[in-house]
Amino acid sequence: MRFPSSAFGLLLLFSAMLWSPRALAQNVPEPSTHVIIPNPTPRPPDLKEELEKGSKGEQEQKALSLKGQLRAREIWLESNQILLLAQQLQQEINSGKKNPAPLSQDAAKVAQIEKLARSVQENMKAQ
Repeated sequence: MRFPSSAFGLLLLFSAMLWSPRALAQNVPEPSTHVIIPNPTPRPPDLKEELEKGSKGEQEQKALSLKGQLRAREIWLESNQILLLAQQLQQEINSGKKNPAPLSQDAAKVAQIEKLARSVQENMKAQ
């Protein structure tokens, strides 16, 4: 059986297109450019977590220590301020026999002393 030349030409053209290197290259995936290297020194994940927890624990302990020191300093300053105000008030009362001082100033100092005393008491409870 003989093919007509046009049918044979079409068949040759079709097979050439089907088996061309370009057509074959479209079906083949390109090689990956990323190289995956396994971890050369694998460590257990728990070790990393323990190291992080240890540093966090130390940081928390330092922060608590600093907080305590600041609170103690604040208590000391307020206590000194109470002592100073009380001494001034006592001097004014003792000298008041000679020169009567206005009671509003004395009442303001007493109120400030009470306020500082409450603040010191609250700070000492927090410790």
